Amino acid sequence: MKLSLILLFLALILPATPLLALEDDSEKPIYIEANSAFYDEKTHRSTYTGKVVLIQGSLKVLSDKMVAYLPHGEVEKVIFYGNPVRFWQKPKPDEEEIHGTSKRAEYYLDKEVIVLIDDAVVWHGTNKYTSERIEYDQATGVIKAGEARSDTKRVKIILNPKKSGSGNKSKQ
Repeated sequence: MKLSLILLFLALILPATPLLALEDDSEKPIYIEANSAFYDEKTHRSTYTGKVVLIQGSLKVLSDKMVAYLPHGEVEKVIFYGNPVRFWQKPKPDEEEIHGTSKRAEYYLDKEVIVLIDDAVVWHGTNKYTSERIEYDQATGVIKAGEARSDTKRVKIILNPKKSGSGNKSKQ
């Protein structure tokens, strides 16, 4: 009886453990699901199509098509295509998830950077960033939107103030 309670406890707690170790998301294996997959040994490219799902630690990406580049037998970068590509990741255990959408996304694994391109939108909590290009640095949590060289493409940001707990302030 005592052994079964311990096993039940472990079964409940162990699946939640990876969500707490977000700093090492980049060291986690990459899991991919798709309707079809194709690997070209000459170009070292792997192409996945149809309801593509990529999961690495707390990072999850959904797309219509994904191309992974493996020049030395390891994934160097991944390019996602979709209408839209969607991603989300929990940066820290005590923070809200970061969500993003775009028509194309590039994931540079060695730099831990996701670049959203074409109709890019990123939400973090109640804050929203909109631009043609948004970079999200997973390691530092930095979000960069827009291009400094462009006067015609604008960045739109909505920053919401924190809401107080009850809204009632007592007078002293």
